[in-house]
Amino acid sequence: MQRASLKESEAFYTETSEFEHCMTTVGIVASPSAGKDLRRLVANAGSVGDVDKISFIRRAASGAIEGGATRLLYLDDARHLVERALEGLVSSDHSAVDLERIDVPTLGSSRDSVRAAEQLAKQQVRAVLVFGGDGTNRDIAKGWQDAPIVPISVGTNNVFPLTIEPTLGGMAAGLVADGVVELEQVAHRAKVIHVDFDDRENDRALVDVVLTEGGFIGARAIWDTDDLKSAVFAIAEPASVGLSSIGAALKNVPRTTDSGLYVEMGESEQRVRAPIAPGTYETIGIVDHRVISLDEQVVVEGPGVLAFDGERDHVLTDGQKVNLSIRKDGPWVINPTKTIELANKNHYFQSKA
Repeated sequence: MQRASLKESEAFYTETSEFEHCMTTVGIVASPSAGKDLRRLVANAGSVGDVDKISFIRRAASGAIEGGATRLLYLDDARHLVERALEGLVSSDHSAVDLERIDVPTLGSSRDSVRAAEQLAKQQVRAVLVFGGDGTNRDIAKGWQDAPIVPISVGTNNVFPLTIEPTLGGMAAGLVADGVVELEQVAHRAKVIHVDFDDRENDRALVDVVLTEGGFIGARAIWDTDDLKSAVFAIAEPASVGLSSIGAALKNVPRTTDSGLYVEMGESEQRVRAPIAPGTYETIGIVDHRVISLDEQVVVEGPGVLAFDGERDHVLTDGQKVNLSIRKDGPWVINPTKTIELANKNHYFQSKA
């Protein structure tokens, strides 16, 4: 058993060296704040502590190495979750694995993940392990639009990331990064809700964009369904928890389909019962709903507050209009089951024995 070496270099080279080009690199981004928001106080959601996250990351890293990764390029954070997970990591039947920090400022905000994704794109990393919720994956997509990712669920109302054993998620990332299987064979292109503003930089969401009552942001997480006005859903699957479950009660919109859903909420005889948070069901009135096509424009008008993937983000003034549209131009989401099954079909694991 050989201990993996932890590089303490301060410099991060955006121009990859000839040596690094020969390495099979998997990126790692973990959100220290995932799984610790307001919904733990107002609902029955549990908390995901640092010890659990470190275990998730270590297991995924071991899987990535076993899948062929020879270099792990990671974002450090204020609590050093990834660094603590990788410290003392050992790999059997492998030479020393190169562990390298991405040299970007870490300010404890969502911008950390955005900047990390930008650097991973410059390094031409072939697979990225993302530990977090819908918000963390949205940040990755903002920094690297077509990033090849294995999103592993760590947050609260997770719709976009996968609930999977991290060892297998890491294995899938390693197999794709090493070229054992081709990305296009085992991944789908994620849908993105594009939000076009007149007064600020355009934005995006991966699951839903919701207009709520109010004139200020306050607590970012949405928990009062009486405030809901309208929503556009890119994903609305029945077996999910969160605001997208409202849409799913009306129409199943899988993540791989070429469509979305528009829903207007308020006082109405038509109602749905939906799990808006873990252990919390609410009844929501439905004024109108309809399926929307890719690239179809939906106009949302203020006043109110726009929430992206379950978190309030931008105040709309009275009469202010915003254009929303869904496109299939987001990250490549790697399916670990398909990846491992294809590698197995090609006798990869027999050759490793």
